[in-house]
Amino acid sequence: MSRPGLRTLLSVLLGAAAWLLAGLAMAAPLVALDGRWQATDAPQAQAFDPQRGLTLPRTDGAHTVQLWPRDGRWPTGPWVLEVRQAALQHVTLDWPPGQSQTRAQTIHVPGQWPGHGRLGFHIMSPPPDGAPLTLRVDAHGSMPGTLLWSVVSDSDYLQRDARWLAVASACLATMLTMAVMAVFFAWRLRDATFAFYAVYVVAFALVMALQTGYTVHPLGQQWLGEATRFWGRLATATAIVAAILFLDRFADLPRLLPRGRRWLRGYAAVVALCAVPALLPLPALEALGRTLINPLLALGAPLLLGAAALAARRGSRLAGVFLIGWTPLLLVTALSSLGLGERIGIAWDDGLAALATGAFEALVLALGLAERSAGLRGERDLALQEAHTDGLTGLLNRRSWDLRLQALLSATPGPLTVMFLDLDHFKRINDALGHSAGDRCLREVARVLRLELDPAWPVARYGGEEFVVALPGVDVATALQVAERIRTRFATALTDFDTLRPTVSIGVAARQTGDDADTLLRRADHALYQAKQAGRDRVQLAR
Repeated sequence: MSRPGLRTLLSVLLGAAAWLLAGLAMAAPLVALDGRWQATDAPQAQAFDPQRGLTLPRTDGAHTVQLWPRDGRWPTGPWVLEVRQAALQHVTLDWPPGQSQTRAQTIHVPGQWPGHGRLGFHIMSPPPDGAPLTLRVDAHGSMPGTLLWSVVSDSDYLQRDARWLAVASACLATMLTMAVMAVFFAWRLRDATFAFYAVYVVAFALVMALQTGYTVHPLGQQWLGEATRFWGRLATATAIVAAILFLDRFADLPRLLPRGRRWLRGYAAVVALCAVPALLPLPALEALGRTLINPLLALGAPLLLGAAALAARRGSRLAGVFLIGWTPLLLVTALSSLGLGERIGIAWDDGLAALATGAFEALVLALGLAERSAGLRGERDLALQEAHTDGLTGLLNRRSWDLRLQALLSATPGPLTVMFLDLDHFKRINDALGHSAGDRCLREVARVLRLELDPAWPVARYGGEEFVVALPGVDVATALQVAERIRTRFATALTDFDTLRPTVSIGVAARQTGDDADTLLRRADHALYQAKQAGRDRVQLAR
């Protein structure tokens, strides 16, 4: 793909991602909320703004949250209390009186109000005006998310839920489609870069499906929801390691960043080692592994970003493509982790934003892989061309022409003629006028041959100042006419050579019964020798 074409596609993808993220704003709430929260062992509650989010400290117990309408009046039911960005936390609502409802993105409760990427409590009869709704939030050993609370109408909630499900499904389908294609190309091209890309994309898609509850709602894979922490840590560690191995090959780090590459691969090894105890079912080892792995995983994205930036600065265009795909996801992750989106007034769905930027990244990196494959194919074609052609004249080299002649002798039942050409007085031209003049003469012979010969006829620089041509299906009389045209045209081509006028001598041999490649070429060479002996600048037919 050309650079303008790649830039156009990237621009389209960036525009689509921006348009998608712009449409992720929260539905308009029915009422503004105030709130306070209190830890289990805290002496008093603390106020917070439910619309701007609440990040609860990580403790073993549950936190109590109370919400009430800012104007003192709850809207008339029914409506939905929506809890967004709950991640793996469990939220329990103590309402109606004497009843409790527990929601989590990792568990399925039959008959519960539908919710994808969010938790929803359907309120048929609201509390009395001024009375709070009381909830309990339990992180269950996971990293707490920044919880957002709002009261929305049934229709708004269902509309948002359907839209979330459609967009999330499209994003995950995009990532998995790119991964499947990459596996196919990894197999066909025997290129591990595609395999590392596929592993990274699948692992990241699993992380997002777990964090947003997609594995349970709508996929219904409760076994994944019950072991979310295990699969989440495994998928996250796998994604980091695969991303490092992918970037290593994709951006050519061994050549551009040899020292940094060793640090990156060492970091990947440490992540893999530290992930093991975090996955074990032993509480002490799991706690130790979690203590070690969480900071390491947080360090991974900036490290990859820095390595790609350095490689891009040192000339890797594909490292720049990696930056284009990686940076939006990193920014969304940072905004989500720090809760900056709500603080600066950007009310989006963190899970859906991460899914959208993840799909964008998968597409951009897939374009980069296509660009890389095209470049490798071009390099391979160039290497093949250089292996089969003469560097000075662009004609076939001796080995390639010999193979072509062998094939023609086997495949051509009719006449087959060979020409053997030699540049007259080549050594004297080199000695008197320099090698640049000699090279000019050789290139001019090649130019004349291209002008006079059928493009299907194999022609080669056979060595030094010697050239050979195979003419399949051409009889002797026609071959002699072609040879004479070549001799005449070349004799008048280089008019600025005064004292040493370049000419060519040509020997022509037609295939006879019993001829193989060696005997046919030997007879053409002998005819060339006779032309030289007869005074040069002439055509001689082998007898």
